[in-house]
Amino acid sequence: MYKTIPELFLETVKKYPNKSALLYKKEGVYFPITYKELSQKVQIFSSALQKLGIEEKDKIAILSENRPEWVISDLAIMSIGAIAVPLHSTLSPKAVCTVLTHSEAKILIVSNSDFLNKVLLGQKHLKYLQKIIVIEKLSSAQKETFSGRVLSFKSLLELHKSDDYEKVFLDPDGICSIIYTSGTTGKPKGVLLTHRNFLSNVEAANEVVPVKESDVFLSFLPLSHALERMAGYYMPLSFGASVAFAESIKQLPVNLKEVKPTILISVPRIFEKFHDAIWDKINASSLLRKNVFKWALRQKTGSFAYKIADFVVFRKVRSQLGGRLRLTISGGASLNEKIGRFFAKIGILILEGYGLTESSPVISANKEGDFKFGTVGKMLPGVKVKISENKEILVKGPNITQGYFKNPKETKFAFDKEKWFRTGDLGFIDKQGFLTVIGRKKEMIVTSGGKNVWPEPIENLLNDDRFVSQSMVIGNKMKFISALIVPDWQEIEVYMKEKNLPLQDHEKLAKNPAILAVFQERIDAKINPNISEHEQIKKFKLLTQEFSQEQDELTPTLKLRRHIVEKHCHKAIESMYG
Repeated sequence: MYKTIPELFLETVKKYPNKSALLYKKEGVYFPITYKELSQKVQIFSSALQKLGIEEKDKIAILSENRPEWVISDLAIMSIGAIAVPLHSTLSPKAVCTVLTHSEAKILIVSNSDFLNKVLLGQKHLKYLQKIIVIEKLSSAQKETFSGRVLSFKSLLELHKSDDYEKVFLDPDGICSIIYTSGTTGKPKGVLLTHRNFLSNVEAANEVVPVKESDVFLSFLPLSHALERMAGYYMPLSFGASVAFAESIKQLPVNLKEVKPTILISVPRIFEKFHDAIWDKINASSLLRKNVFKWALRQKTGSFAYKIADFVVFRKVRSQLGGRLRLTISGGASLNEKIGRFFAKIGILILEGYGLTESSPVISANKEGDFKFGTVGKMLPGVKVKISENKEILVKGPNITQGYFKNPKETKFAFDKEKWFRTGDLGFIDKQGFLTVIGRKKEMIVTSGGKNVWPEPIENLLNDDRFVSQSMVIGNKMKFISALIVPDWQEIEVYMKEKNLPLQDHEKLAKNPAILAVFQERIDAKINPNISEHEQIKKFKLLTQEFSQEQDELTPTLKLRRHIVEKHCHKAIESMYG
């Protein structure tokens, strides 16, 4: 029988009381919190929540960056039988208020004044919200604005005791969290997840990618996302490993060297940036170093020459990522096969997996010694997958949600007559049992000529180009396929210098005939010959600004919100089809 998340955590505490559970950075130094200390804080905060009148099945929202208080809050909420509602820190103020209202959250835990401001405009409409617990200090003006509804996280921990906590019977099949989907193809939905959902996935994932008690995870993907929460938090804390919190994505290169993690969970975009940064450094070095690096890449893995290459070249590259990574995990979007092979060559294995919030979240994953580049691996133990007639991936298993909060219509539609969950993704399973995901069903482009085009594989080809940072393929109900391209402006500037062309600002470069000719030439030579005629890019537009979370164009795991990008870039799109 599956235990609950708090019960499993307490078992780990008994085994490893003095081992570091969490590591956080303060004033330039990483400080540890042992399993025993973490358990005490969880019990104290559980007691505080009970004293505030929180009962079983009440909802408590968390709006915070990754930090120890996030974990303390989550475990405390679940320990008293309440339901945790994590909010993505990149959500707009309107979206935050919408989720708070829909989830009926009685308490909101926020980390700082910036996140608190997201609630400020809509607080009059938050009829369920009773209290706001703030982790960091607030200004006196903000305290007055929320007129007595604001409490201090620190004060609550100081005022209560761990032995005040009243134990609650927890049902493994009880709802422990409602996670609102990122909304890549529509409005966010509240996914209902149980202890059994999460822990069955922890158990199955650990069979594929075993966690050691000596492992150190570096957590930077948002804990509000199911992948980081299950694989980057529940898994390590179930097996006695340690979790260090990165300061931010921007500080990731620094934090990697400080923490020296053994496991890193990431999304493809981050690996692409690492790949580009490595090549930028190589290209900026001497001709000798450049040639030595290229020679090293040509050596056959396992050969004597490769061992020399590894000692002389690759070891130094790995040191830039901490030097201790035994494996990395990629999810959230499709990983470019070339990127995967490159990192494997330098001694860092990226295990690509696949899943959804509704599957808690992992459905399949590659494993050490049994992986295949370009696929998302084989199904996890206990998880069943079949492909429907229209190529949709259907799933069954103990990790699958029972539905969506207050949304019976979407819940009914999510399952077929035989109770298989409809993922909305299209794919196929090869003879060896490896699953390949083609793309989202709703994102499939149907041209005016009736041809089906999956944009993601084409975008992967584009993004693999030296001069491309981001791209989005367009063409639904249109005569031909086109692309919005965000150039890698650093590479463009290098090219301008190489060709002795005058440097210009990005606005002018995006319209510069010489630069446009370079992109056209590369599309004609490297992209279009590798795809079907109806998929080929006929026109493109260069954009000066990257797609960003701040503009709501990317999800927390950096996937494209296509409908938002199309709305923001409608003039550029119209110019290609005018």
